[in-house]
Amino acid sequence: MLVSGVRKWPKMQLLGVILAAVYFYIYSGGPVSALYGGIVSFVNTVLISRHIKRQDRGDSISAQASVGMMVASVVMRMAVLVVLTLTGLLVFKLNAGELILGLVLGQVGYLIDKVKQI
Repeated sequence: MLVSGVRKWPKMQLLGVILAAVYFYIYSGGPVSALYGGIVSFVNTVLISRHIKRQDRGDSISAQASVGMMVASVVMRMAVLVVLTLTGLLVFKLNAGELILGLVLGQVGYLIDKVKQI
């Protein structure tokens, strides 16, 4: 049972974030901004997974309601992404390039994980 749970971890996403953090640790002295960007990408992954699980419950809903749920999910995820990114930049004063690279590598890793599952 533990093995099946481990398979569902976004391994490539985690690898991308770790690579960005290690790179910035070596070359700029601190991985915090890249790790924060990775955390933002993981939050986005959790929100996507939550939406997919809600859709997969098998509730019979109309196509119109399904599209409405999808639009609400996209708007919510983008709002959370913007708020967390701006919080990192404006409140925590993190390095923009490092944060964005951690976020992008996390998202690319998520896409690679999804392609590998198909």
